[in-house]
Amino acid sequence: MGWELNVAEAKDIYLTESDLWRYTQHFLMHSHHTTTYKYILMKALLESLPEISESGRLTFLQVTRHVTKIYWNLTVTYQLGQLNSKEKRSSLEQVIIEFQRKHEIPREWNFDKIAEPQKALLIKDVNDIFKKYVYGSFYKSYDGTIYSFHKKEGWFQLTAPYIVFFEKYKRILMNVTNYQLALFLEKYNTKEAMEKILTKVELVSARQSLSEFQLLLKQYGEERCFYCNNAVKKSHVDHFVPWSYVQNDVLWNFVLACSSCNSSKSNRITHTEYLGELVARNSRWLAYDQMETYSEKKLVQMYDYAIQNGFLGDWRPREGKRA
Repeated sequence: MGWELNVAEAKDIYLTESDLWRYTQHFLMHSHHTTTYKYILMKALLESLPEISESGRLTFLQVTRHVTKIYWNLTVTYQLGQLNSKEKRSSLEQVIIEFQRKHEIPREWNFDKIAEPQKALLIKDVNDIFKKYVYGSFYKSYDGTIYSFHKKEGWFQLTAPYIVFFEKYKRILMNVTNYQLALFLEKYNTKEAMEKILTKVELVSARQSLSEFQLLLKQYGEERCFYCNNAVKKSHVDHFVPWSYVQNDVLWNFVLACSSCNSSKSNRITHTEYLGELVARNSRWLAYDQMETYSEKKLVQMYDYAIQNGFLGDWRPREGKRA
């Protein structure tokens, strides 16, 4: 059984894009799922791509932070059961619900509102369950082609073909994963709980407030709109590469924007001159907190892959140039 594996190496075989689609489609649409564990791990892996190392490595805790946020918001905030039974709860749901009760956290709280020390405790508990039951099983679902892992040392190492494949088709893969997750939830939850289910699943990882990043950007010297360079009294935090592609909040993808630029840019990709500006800014910030996952190569690839995923490019401020 895959879940019993403690250490595993990815198969050293040549994989075509057709192979990658075949494995992924089988996993998403034809594998037997008794809980939402594997769907949520798939979402978490896609969300974690901006944090991946040059060698393709992610720690379990990096990925489990995304897993925990998704599970908390689905299980506690939206009251959605995650097991193929309307009467029972999975072991992970039980852990999360017991944690919420023990710490007297209001059920309506989104994961972002929980204090960091409490988050760290919960993430550790969730990681223990995923480490025991899910990481090896997920590996087996992909016939050992997707990653190597080491439970004791706590890391995955995605194979290069899957990293490229996931980035190249991220928008499609995320949409299909969300849809399959919603179909699973629909079978085992009440009609009332299922209201706007696709919206809930799609936005389950969206941050409720970016105020902490606004403070950091200002602390590190950003005071003007990154795009038009005008001074602003009320600024917005903007995902340079849109959140709907990245689905991750990393400091090196954030800029301050005025209301006009933030509204005009919306879900679009900027002209390449602004990419160059962001690369230059980030090169000055390498020693700052929350920059440890950054590389210029990663940002440029993320920008290019977002365009390949259908995001419109070449956006400029309405004035057409910086002030």
